[in-house]
Amino acid sequence: MYRLLPLVTLVLVLAVACGGSGGAEQNGNGKGSGSNGGAAPDGLSLVVYKDTVANAAFAELPPAQRFWQFTGETDKDFLLALSCTKDGKRAAYLMQSTDGGLRLKLSDRSEAITIPGQSSGITWAPDGSKIALTTFDTKTSVNQLELVDASTGQISTVSTSKGAIGPPRWSPDGSRIVFDASDGTLNQIFVYKIGDPAASKLKERPDNAFAPDWSPDGSALVFVALGPGQIHQLFKMNADGSNETQITSSNVTKAFPRWAPDGSLIAFAGTVAVPVASERPALVHNLGVFTVKPDGSDERNLTDIQRDARLGGWCISGPWLNENWNPK
Repeated sequence: MYRLLPLVTLVLVLAVACGGSGGAEQNGNGKGSGSNGGAAPDGLSLVVYKDTVANAAFAELPPAQRFWQFTGETDKDFLLALSCTKDGKRAAYLMQSTDGGLRLKLSDRSEAITIPGQSSGITWAPDGSKIALTTFDTKTSVNQLELVDASTGQISTVSTSKGAIGPPRWSPDGSRIVFDASDGTLNQIFVYKIGDPAASKLKERPDNAFAPDWSPDGSALVFVALGPGQIHQLFKMNADGSNETQITSSNVTKAFPRWAPDGSLIAFAGTVAVPVASERPALVHNLGVFTVKPDGSDERNLTDIQRDARLGGWCISGPWLNENWNPK
């Protein structure tokens, strides 16, 4: 659910491929999401992604057990990013119109919130009171981390950067927001502590790091960095930046890792193609959604890369799924 922003550079190098396959299907035992004909069940850990071939966004209970299809897009408004509250009750949709304008739509709020500039991602506060998003002001060329009050729609800027800022991720305890940003030389991981005047660099790394995300207990971070063979892999470290380790080593070039709510899996966007050019956020052909266990084992594809699926993250199912989604 990420849109190409030509103003910033991404380390991930993803090649273009052609081809395609069908959209989401029910599994062979007839237990697809539409089998019960009723409201969506609560408490499911769903992977949300956008399928280019099917030209639709899906919420899937992996692996291929149940699907829901997003119905909130129109000819003038399409889905750019999605985030759900920790309790699974509400969803926030970052929608982009054909004129380039951005609007933040909340599942239980009738009036959309206008977002100035461009954005690379959104994330809910654990208590559902605010939404953090990173934006780029096209008039001032300033990158910002902003907070949106979910009740009033008021937007406040809490951190700025000269370099590009990646998608934000709110810590499970609500005290911090992590994101990647350029420090002028490299792309590093930054942490904003709620109430502080600015974000601070978590640690000094010798090369680029991208798209960090918290473990469900807040004790660790997963992120993407260059591994051996010039392929971007998943790395993990403690929340304070210590004990950094590489956890994957396959030939899949990886992007945007997202930890499952129950901690059992990490989903990521990936391609098996040799990287040759790149921008952030990754929005090119030949992407698939993959999952892997936190120790790096059992890596598998959730979607065929020829479907060119863009990972949006994980959501806990709840009332939001009955509002703008239909069983598929």
